[in-house]
Amino acid sequence: MINKIKKQIQQPENKKLLSNFISLSVLQMSGYVLSLLVLPYIIIVLGIEKFGLVIYTQALLSYFIVFTDYGFNLSATRDISINIDNPEKISEIFNSVLFTKIILGLCSFVILTGIVFCFPKLRNESLLFFSSFAMVVGQILFPVWFFRGVEQMKFITYLNVTSKLIFTGLIFLVIKVPSDYIYVNLFQGFGDIVSSFISIIFLKKRFNIKFAFPTIHQIKLELVNGWHILVSSFAVNLYMNSNIIILGFFANSIVLGYYSIAEKVMLIIRQLLGVYSQVTYPHICKLAQVGHVRLTNFYKKVFVPFLLVIIFCSLTLFLFSDKLVLFLAKGNNPNVAHLIRLIAFVPVIVCLNIPAFQTLLAYNMKKNYSFVLTTGSLISIAINPLLTYNFQATGTCISIIITELLITIGLYLILELKNKEYKLFNF
Repeated sequence: MINKIKKQIQQPENKKLLSNFISLSVLQMSGYVLSLLVLPYIIIVLGIEKFGLVIYTQALLSYFIVFTDYGFNLSATRDISINIDNPEKISEIFNSVLFTKIILGLCSFVILTGIVFCFPKLRNESLLFFSSFAMVVGQILFPVWFFRGVEQMKFITYLNVTSKLIFTGLIFLVIKVPSDYIYVNLFQGFGDIVSSFISIIFLKKRFNIKFAFPTIHQIKLELVNGWHILVSSFAVNLYMNSNIIILGFFANSIVLGYYSIAEKVMLIIRQLLGVYSQVTYPHICKLAQVGHVRLTNFYKKVFVPFLLVIIFCSLTLFLFSDKLVLFLAKGNNPNVAHLIRLIAFVPVIVCLNIPAFQTLLAYNMKKNYSFVLTTGSLISIAINPLLTYNFQATGTCISIIITELLITIGLYLILELKNKEYKLFNF
């Protein structure tokens, strides 16, 4: 068995995948360690109420991050991976995507300004919202989609660790009193912006990227190619981050803070799903061009062991929720522990749908993918207010579980019944 595993690892394509997975895992572990250092400090210094406000702002700004990303993290990644041996085409894609994201960013700032000044509650926190827009700028400039396309994940690791170190240092140096809450998101964005500029300089030297203004036709083409993924990504973000926004309408800032802590803990495990998807997606796109049998064999060898790891992590989170709360909040809080246990296995549900959505996108079935995600989002928006109104944060957690289950089932139904030639299971 050991020799068989060694042979699998020694294959060139598997060695590259393993290297990329280790690189991104190091990133996530470093992010995990830094989060464990920063999160308790922020909660204690700001208090749960101000912490909830910071997270609420992040939830609102996430819509603009998704809008400016426009699905490029999937569509542009696919384009780069397919054209990896064509330097001129790669430069063209880079310029088209970057300038399109900048234009979308300018539109986003205008929209944010309008939203903030239209609602008195948001207007009172205008400084927090505008300073937090640095997070959007950082995501616009950081070409993570390019690094994924060329399967150079280790550079994402270095740059993201740099960003997190800058953020962590600024938090401990500057955040001293509750009124400093307006700087938390600004510092996070600043770290991303610094890393973004470093990454662009690196790409120019390493891949000989030639900067040039794209044509209007190229920008329109990028917008068309990314449209269906934008819709689905927006749908995902809508049901994920609307949880906090809807909860903010029906609960006070303390309850919002409780939920924010529980969600942050759950997202630590959920980030591992992002690592797996980022590492394997470009490879999945290539296998889809070779043959479907190669694709299904890959899932059997790689996905199943990864799923077992996620189940173990979720079980650990469920069993040790009280101790985690004690560490993060520096005291017992049964309310937060209860919420953590409720959503501890959400990463497992999400993990189960990875092969389905990767296969749909690899075969360019964006409309089907978009349909399922949009439908799930609409269901979430419909049931979330009702559950949250009656059960507060507990209702929010129940809404998440129901939505993720429906999306996972929907993706497989679309793949297995509507697109039988690409089915993953043989019954």
